[in-house]
Amino acid sequence: MLGLFHMPLDECEELYRKLGSDVFSQNVIVGTVKMSWSHAFYDSQTWENILKDRMGSSLMIETARNPTCPKVAAVSTIVNRGITPKAFVFRNYGHFPGINSHYLGGCQYKMWEAIRASSAAPGYFAEYALGNDLHQDGGLLLNNPSALAMHECKCLWPDVPLECIVSLGTGRYESDVRNNVTYTSLKTKLSNVINSATDTEEVHVMLDGLLPPDTYFRFNPVMCENIPLDESRNEKLNQLQLEGLKYIERNEEKMKKLAKILSQEKTTLQKINDWIKLKTDMYEGLPFFSKL
Repeated sequence: MLGLFHMPLDECEELYRKLGSDVFSQNVIVGTVKMSWSHAFYDSQTWENILKDRMGSSLMIETARNPTCPKVAAVSTIVNRGITPKAFVFRNYGHFPGINSHYLGGCQYKMWEAIRASSAAPGYFAEYALGNDLHQDGGLLLNNPSALAMHECKCLWPDVPLECIVSLGTGRYESDVRNNVTYTSLKTKLSNVINSATDTEEVHVMLDGLLPPDTYFRFNPVMCENIPLDESRNEKLNQLQLEGLKYIERNEEKMKKLAKILSQEKTTLQKINDWIKLKTDMYEGLPFFSKL
């Protein structure tokens, strides 16, 4: 909504609340039955229809024709290529010839397909078949995609030093309750594996230690309760919003420092490189252009 459609924040919030109530509505009995045969509690087709209706058939790369549109990527997880899952990057940009990303992906996909594939969270929505690949939520592999973003930046601008990276978390809940147990159940063991695989803070700790001062900024409020992904009640969303506002107030100086860094003018060389890259991406979006 922000990167590709340049929607004002108020409209983003309004649409988020509207989509949440539309998508995350399900009869418990129906949802439980659906879970047994599609591993999805909610109606994935409803979600697809909403995306198609909102976005039409536009391709990711077509947004590159707008010179004010930033480089945007959405990450999914391919689960049927070999034994180990693999990250897949839906891009609205291409890489220069000879530049290869470590990650699978492409820019000739529809925007609604990118969101559908990258939001196919197991248990919530059915996996998404695109070509010969089965896609699930990118959070299964890269719940914190900051390192991937840095790699993609290096591919796009190989000779430009990293000036600033901003990592926005969705909030974290840390319980103080301790159990004096001497044996953990299978459910607990599996839960620990899942929590470890989808952890976001380890990547944060690593980047915070490796990157120079005033280069890396992470914002991730601590929440007073564990809010599930499919929460759509207004009172709970208002609670999240209030916690976010309090967090911003506590980190006002950090926000001001970040705003100052982000608002710095680009150098002439950077502007020239950006112009060349824009023209390359614009041609890549045309039907007669194909990448060898």
